[in-house]
Amino acid sequence: MARWIALIIFGSGGLVLLYVGVTQYFLQRRLLANASVIEALIVKSEIFKSVSADTDSRLGRSNSTTSYRPDVLFRYSHDGETYESDLLKPTIIVQSYASSESAAAELQPFPLGARVPAYLDVRNPDKAYLVQEGTAGPLVFIILGVLLPPIAWFVGKYI
Repeated sequence: MARWIALIIFGSGGLVLLYVGVTQYFLQRRLLANASVIEALIVKSEIFKSVSADTDSRLGRSNSTTSYRPDVLFRYSHDGETYESDLLKPTIIVQSYASSESAAAELQPFPLGARVPAYLDVRNPDKAYLVQEGTAGPLVFIILGVLLPPIAWFVGKYI
């Protein structure tokens, strides 16, 4: 019974990761292939700090992990409409960093109030982005989505 519960929980999580990875992979490809340059105004450029606490009650210790994510928001116009986007790169899967300096380096070309070039696919005008390069995020999600169900099935045998 534990095997089936593990498979359902982790298998469904794997399916979600697979779905997000596949949709983001094809969206990223389409956005990169059909990009037009537009002008954008940076309205937010800051580093988001995230602290996750991990408490080990058996040892009485508390550990925490801190990560830093570059957050940017920019405004642009297309065909008489005004849009806002928070995509640094052409995917919703964002990268976090272990240091605030690394996250700040990503934001350096995009200071608050700056007018910068952005990239837009006219078929997806609400998905403009600032950095014309793909990421490995969608592929990582696809791989995890494929691997999680069999791993859950195998691990469920020992629970």
